[in-house]
Amino acid sequence: MDKFKLEDIKDVHVGHIPAAKKGIVDSLMGKDLLKESVSLEHMSSYKQGHQLGTEIENLLKGYEQD
Repeated sequence: MDKFKLEDIKDVHVGHIPAAKKGIVDSLMGKDLLKESVSLEHMSSYKQGHQLGTEIENLLKGYEQD
């Protein structure tokens, strides 16, 4: 597996940072506990954060296998 580089994510734009953070946390926890606290206006940022959390988890799992 290729080594992760900060440059790989530096251009990621999520919009509303607090909502994206909640998405990342929910993704890594495996439960959508914070989703209900995100307004519909910021749901796309939450979803982008959730996707980032999934990608982070997959990267970490890949490093465990190496």
